[in-house]
This record gives sequence, C-alpha cells and structure tokens, in this order.
Amino acid sequence: MTADPRDVRADLAGLLPAPAERDLPSDRHRLIQEFVMTQIHSAQSPAERAPRRVSRRLILASALTAAAAATAAVVTVGAGGPGDAGVRSTPAQADPAGRQILLAAATTAERTPAASGAYWYLRTESTDWRSESWTRRDGRTWVRGAKTGGDVKELPLPMSFRLGGPEVTFDQLQKLPTEPAALKEWIADSVRDSDVRTSAGKPGAVMREQMVFDGLLSLVAQLPAPPTVRAAAFRAIAAYPEVESTGATEDGHGLLIRLGGEPARLVVDPATARIRQTNFFVTADGARVSAPGDRTFTLTAEWTDQKPA
Repeated sequence: MTADPRDVRADLAGLLPAPAERDLPSDRHRLIQEFVMTQIHSAQSPAERAPRRVSRRLILASALTAAAAATAAVVTVGAGGPGDAGVRSTPAQADPAGRQILLAAATTAERTPAASGAYWYLRTESTDWRSESWTRRDGRTWVRGAKTGGDVKELPLPMSFRLGGPEVTFDQLQKLPTEPAALKEWIADSVRDSDVRTSAGKPGAVMREQMVFDGLLSLVAQLPAPPTVRAAAFRAIAAYPEVESTGATEDGHGLLIRLGGEPARLVVDPATARIRQTNFFVTADGARVSAPGDRTFTLTAEWTDQKPA
C-alpha cells in the first residue's frame, strides 16, 4: 500500500514547535575571543593581510567590538510571489567583525575531517520543546516529537533533504560546488528551476533570493554537506553586505544578517564551525519556521551510528 504524501506532511507538521527561548550554557566567552583572534589572519586574502602594522590589541578591538559603531542597510521587501517588488536601500559594507567570524568558521570547516555514520541526526529544540530526526543516505527517516508522544516513528515515505526549499539528495550534497560564488549560483538555479510554490504562487525574485540564503544557512546548520562545501557556504554568507556582529556570547558569537523581511539572528561557534542558535530553520518538507521576537532555536546536526530509539 502506497503511503499518502499528505500523511507524511501531517507527521512532519506535528513536530513543529511552539517557539520558546533557550538558556545558554556558560564558560565560552574568553575561548571564542582567543580563537577568533588567531583565525583572523589566516582567513584573510593575501591582499587583506598586507601591510600588517596594526597592533594585536587594535586588531582584537576591531574584530570583536566594531559592531558597536557599525550600521547595516535595512532591506524592505514585498511579499514573495509573482508580483513581489521589493525596494532596497543602498547596502552598507559588511561589518568587519561579523565577516571575520564567518571566515574563521569557514577555515575551521575546511580543516575538519569528514565525519561518517549510518544516520544523519538532526535535533531542533527550544526550552520546552524538541524534535529529532534520523535520516539514512537512502532517505529512510525516523522522527520523534510532540505528535509521536516521545516515541520514535518511521515515516512511511523516504525523505529528501531541503536546500532552502527545493529537494536535494544526499549524493547531490556531496557534489555541490566548493567555490562560494559557484555554490550560490547552483542553489539559485535549483530554486529557479524547482516546482516550489508559496501561498502567492511561484516565488518571485525577492523570495528566490531569500531561499538561496536559506539554502546556504541550511548547509552549515542542518545538512550533511562535506567540509569543503560547508566552508564555501560560510564564505558565501560572509559576502553578503548586511552582516553585523552583535558580540561574543556564552555559546559562540552573535550575528545579525539583514536580507529581507525579518533579519536572521545566529550564534556561530567559529572554533567548531557550528551554528549553535538560529531564529529560523527549514523543515524536511520545505517550510520555513521562524521563532517570534528574540527567541531562537538550538540546532544539533551530526552523523551517528546509534539507531533511532
């Protein structure tokens, strides 16, 4: 008997949160500062490195506190769809501190050995809510969330991964471009050629741009992409002009990225190249779930051999 795709979507919808704020663990502020300081020089291009007559103290101040004086352009957009007509202000230059955090994370990702396992494990949680999924390379998926009553349940149909909206297979993820501009273009082509629809119909230019950004963020936060692809995604995100540092946190370093509509708020740990917190994520069925106000979700994504249980 063939499973009804609507049942699969209903199962996934039951895993979505009533968003709540999460308390941060402690004891990482100083380590993050020291790591960023050591990564700034290696993350820069040769042209950016010379000349080097600025003191170590001044570099640290620039990398970690420039956001206090930095400003970013606010982007005004219309609703996504065939008729969207976003109006953009002239973009500001990327905040150097925010950009360096992302470039440091890219360097870490590139140097991290590729991991492996039988299941790609993804946990999304807030203070009083959690959903989990285990996905094999063939798409076979198990989930646990509010609707399953705390039990693990296998979905009736294999699931594809989502790259900002369009479906993508595990094999495609492994073969994505490892150069930032080419990676961004690949995702843009995928979004443009996909059959993804919003409530307003086929996504217009503004919504497609948002989906490309969502795809880049998914590569570093949710998907089993190889290290070189994750590094390219971090560098592509760093190239956006509306990246702003919000300062070191107990769990990493805060970033604000203004692209369109609600800004993306992230906590990035450059020492592990992991997105520790985000105010939105893309679900397995392509929906974009946003946390209200200042709330965030915590994401854990990794390979495991531990069976769903």
